[in-house]
Amino acid sequence: MNKFVADIINKIHLYYIMKEYNSSIPYWNDDSVHQLNAKQTAESIQNISKNIRNYSLQIRETMKTLRESGAIPEFALAIREGSFAVRDTVKDLNETTQELKQNGIISDTASAVENTLKTAEESLEAVKDISTDASQASPTTSKAVREGFESLRKETNQATGKVVEGIKNKVGA
Repeated sequence: MNKFVADIINKIHLYYIMKEYNSSIPYWNDDSVHQLNAKQTAESIQNISKNIRNYSLQIRETMKTLRESGAIPEFALAIREGSFAVRDTVKDLNETTQELKQNGIISDTASAVENTLKTAEESLEAVKDISTDASQASPTTSKAVREGFESLRKETNQATGKVVEGIKNKVGA
């Protein structure tokens, strides 16, 4: 496997060398069309032929290395197993959604959520009505209850402050 990795690294390196080489030829980089003289045309054809031979040899060597390493069959098996897994997963999802739809679970759940929201809104309205009726029926009582809650809140805050202070004193002692 180390030879395989080394071959791939060499191929990548050669690719970048060829890319650099091709970019060093001035008339290959210009977007405008130039008239080449006969000598430049012959050099270009020779370079192209040489590159084709080199790339052909590299492709043969790469394929030989891939074949010898067993990477191609291993890769094909991995793709096959992956495609089977995706197929099975999609099939399972399809069956599950069909069952949910046929059993009415989706519509029942949506209906239950809708009914719950409606009931909650009705309950909230009832509590508001009761609160309004109670404060209108006995304004003195609601004022007394509010004052009682305020007094209780103040006393609770004071007691909490004393407890926290006591704990701080004991921990500090």
